[in-house]
Amino acid sequence: MSKILILVVVFCACNAQIRELPKGEPNTVGGKSVKLRMPGIIPQKNDDYLCSAFDASDEQLYITQYKIEGTADRAHHMLLYGCSDVPSKDIYWDCGHHGVCSGSSSIMFAWAKNAPPTSLPPSVGFRFGGQKSSVKYLVLQIHYAHPLPPGEKDYSGMDIDVTSEEQKYIAGIFLLIGGAIIPPFMPKVHADACCKVNVPAPIHLFAYRTHAHALGRVITGYKLGKMSGQVEEIARGNPQWPQAFYGMPRVFDLESGDIIAARCTYNSTNKNTTTYMGSTAGDEMCNLYLMYYTDAKSGTAYQICTDQCNQRPSLFPIDSDEPLPPNPLLEEHALHGSHDKENANIVISDKMSINLEQLEYNNVFGSTDDPHKSIPEPEKKGQVDYMLNHVVHRKPGSLVPPQDEIYNKQVEDITQNHLEMKATSKPETIQLKTYPDKYVADPKWLSTIQSQPSAVAIDSKGNVVIFHRANRAWGFNTFGFDNRLADSSIGPIEDATLILFDPNDSQVINKGGQKMFYLPHGLTIDQEDCLWVTDVGAHQVFKLTPLRKGTDSLQILLELGKKLEPGSGEGEFCKPTSVAVLPSGEFFVADGYCNSRIIKYTKAGMKISEWKAGTTSPMNVPHSLTLVPERDMICVADRENGRIQCFSITDGRLQMVLKFPEFRTSLYAVAYKDGNLYAVNGPSSSNGKTVPAQGFVIDVKGSGEIVSLFGSKIDTHLGTPHALALGANGSSIYIADISPFRVLKLIKQEKDVTSSPTIINGETMLADRTPSSTSFSSEHMIDLDVSSFSTSVIIISILAVPLLILIIVFAIIRLRQRGCCAETKRTAKLDLGSLLGHRDPIRGGFEKLAMEDSDGEGEMDSDSEADVVEFTKARA
Repeated sequence: MSKILILVVVFCACNAQIRELPKGEPNTVGGKSVKLRMPGIIPQKNDDYLCSAFDASDEQLYITQYKIEGTADRAHHMLLYGCSDVPSKDIYWDCGHHGVCSGSSSIMFAWAKNAPPTSLPPSVGFRFGGQKSSVKYLVLQIHYAHPLPPGEKDYSGMDIDVTSEEQKYIAGIFLLIGGAIIPPFMPKVHADACCKVNVPAPIHLFAYRTHAHALGRVITGYKLGKMSGQVEEIARGNPQWPQAFYGMPRVFDLESGDIIAARCTYNSTNKNTTTYMGSTAGDEMCNLYLMYYTDAKSGTAYQICTDQCNQRPSLFPIDSDEPLPPNPLLEEHALHGSHDKENANIVISDKMSINLEQLEYNNVFGSTDDPHKSIPEPEKKGQVDYMLNHVVHRKPGSLVPPQDEIYNKQVEDITQNHLEMKATSKPETIQLKTYPDKYVADPKWLSTIQSQPSAVAIDSKGNVVIFHRANRAWGFNTFGFDNRLADSSIGPIEDATLILFDPNDSQVINKGGQKMFYLPHGLTIDQEDCLWVTDVGAHQVFKLTPLRKGTDSLQILLELGKKLEPGSGEGEFCKPTSVAVLPSGEFFVADGYCNSRIIKYTKAGMKISEWKAGTTSPMNVPHSLTLVPERDMICVADRENGRIQCFSITDGRLQMVLKFPEFRTSLYAVAYKDGNLYAVNGPSSSNGKTVPAQGFVIDVKGSGEIVSLFGSKIDTHLGTPHALALGANGSSIYIADISPFRVLKLIKQEKDVTSSPTIINGETMLADRTPSSTSFSSEHMIDLDVSSFSTSVIIISILAVPLLILIIVFAIIRLRQRGCCAETKRTAKLDLGSLLGHRDPIRGGFEKLAMEDSDGEGEMDSDSEADVVEFTKARA
């Protein structure tokens, strides 16, 4: 009986439902104090991310103060999220795996390293609940660096002071996230982020918080004002101190069109391994949180910036990576939470101080007898006037309002959008080969379009079809943690998303695809000119009728996947990326971003097979597919692994892997034509420098090596290439570039110009006519199937045996004619040139090659059970 009771208790505990927001206790300022606590958590592993939610939908409230109940030796960090929905109704869940929010989300507070309590300025509060706020749940997330001692449970959390009194301003957080690769033994490595501000109402910054892990030394923030054109420092913090929201020297106003930027600086001189960006304590992070207030009626409570800066010297001052002076008191408090309460106020500089008992911002706003008048009144500007000045005349597909032409050029020089890139990639500290680039831009082709082109393809007549996203773009907040579109009310794109172009002069021939797709991604055209498209927003794959000059509308011939429902089961996709179609009508789908698998279907759309892993490491976002008919292979751009994998079209067995150091960290697209694979990578960084993207031509019919480049010259350089397509015989290459919005057309130049300037490793240099190698420490692999290799070995062996016998007989005859004795056979060096009758290497043309006799003979064992034989070539 006792066992049954125990089981019942365990069952109930595991299936406990989300808790209601506690009623709270009255506080001294007319509101109430609400305790948000973990429900007795037992972390199971290192770097365990656990979440617990509170239903806060009933009443509109404002948070005015945060006080943490917990210590840094237990909680690596603590975040409070505001969510419109949550992925689990359990009392707690693993949010490192399942995510924190479903739908819209925002960060309302962040804490680490024993930071003190934080009180917001008067008339300011984080709004949640009720009708005006999208925040219906408060979610407490704690990152546990290590499991607790046996038998212990965790009840850490925070106390929040809330009020139902309407606040004049809502509080918000502007989060900037940078990414970098941190090599070992480096005194300074930068990770940068910068964005053009786009807000419905001005925001007013008053506090900041920095977050990095062990290698972080200083994080700085800057504002470039549109009107002033001046760069101002708004934040400078040491992430090894208590990670609190420190007051700024004054309030900084941000409007649409301003530039906001952050720089994280790391020191890895004491590390002997490379460090990557990631969620574990052994990884690194680059976060700058900016707290602000804004108009309660028209403002927004959360902004995020993940774009990487393109030209850092234009924005970051020379002292942007200079750390703050050491402060042993703060460093001790960050580690152990101990301080002298009588001397809790610590002066860091003449512009910066912190009170370890209570964080307030009187120094930011100035003191006054009436605390409700302590916030400076922003300049009065009607919302209609603001919208007219900052929002109208929005360019289709643009994420930010347009500004004057000179300023736009400055912005383009400072920022570069990498919304579809991850910053957790592998570094190379190597010198690479240089290759010729035989492609130039077609002067007749107009490359710029007004929206984000996700794909490009060529039909049987040579016409160009572009799949684009119209007035949408894939951004950080496009999807929730459950991979569904964050805005559940959004409908399909109203405008035409497929455009047919004349390949000669880029004139539009026809358009189609209105009100059909949510977020376009991949496009393939089969032998009958039918269009195969993937929609990552709807999580679907479609086969459409051809788009021709006289086409009135496109008809759906085949539809796969459950509309707007991501999944991994039968008949489900999660952000599918690409399609490849066999002449028989069978086809392959790359189910890319979530499931990282390839699925093969019959002509009618019935599933035949699927696979994920080709080698010991699985695919990581199969992003693009192409067929190699002569080898019966389908090749995949394995994006985040930075390689090409090729599989048998019959059974999915791995046939070939191409991974060159020139590919660097990511590979976005691949296409095949006449014995060559064409591929494009993404922008990357090396030793703190940005390395531009470029294209590669690989001879897979012969050497298996890179033979040339494209898009590497100054006048053809790539931004963020996403897809490519090939004209007849590879004479033209079309590249869909998502930043800036354009589709490039490159054509082979009639005469090879050996001194063409080429961009290599972020610097301009001259490309050689033939590859010239330099030393490096990396390797590339070509994996071939065993059957072809074994056959080649057998044929070579059969031919080599009689040739070897003839050489030995001929050598013995020559030695006897010259009077050589048998006793010196084992120690004499044979001159192959002499044996062939060329005693003088200058006249005969053969250099002398010394060869030692050997008693043994080498053998190569072949494993008939193996599917793949791996060869590793080290290029000198």
